[in-house]
Amino acid sequence: MKTSDNKGFTLIEVIAVLIILGIFAAVAASRVGSNQNELIPQTDILKSHLRYAQLKALSDDTSTSWGIVFTSSTSYTITNVPVSGGTAVSINLPSENSSTHTFPSGVTSTTTPTVAFDSWGNPGADITITLSQGGVTKAFKVNNITGYIQDI
Repeated sequence: MKTSDNKGFTLIEVIAVLIILGIFAAVAASRVGSNQNELIPQTDILKSHLRYAQLKALSDDTSTSWGIVFTSSTSYTITNVPVSGGTAVSINLPSENSSTHTFPSGVTSTTTPTVAFDSWGNPGADITITLSQGGVTKAFKVNNITGYIQDI
């Protein structure tokens, strides 16, 4: 009985390997090419923290406004702002063990406003907040009258 001694790949095997390598290359290129991998999630986290501060201001029975205070271009804190004097109190942010949120490396706020909501939930002025990472920016606005947060 004679056995064949083929030492090669079939055309189907070569095509399957090329397709798999193409998929890996596409995934790797999309991850390396994206310089905003933390920008969008951090923007969403900041928006949710602003909404939380607004909710605290709406539900607080005292004459206190709640807000987000940027302590630097890389972090912010939630705090209450007593209207008639007194001491500001910070509370833990939702899903965090601290009242301060620090952005991951590379993400910064190019604007560092203080956003304080009154008992009606409005901030008193239109406020634009811009985050950036690797030369890419993402901005949103907190509306003066309604406190509505919208992308711009």
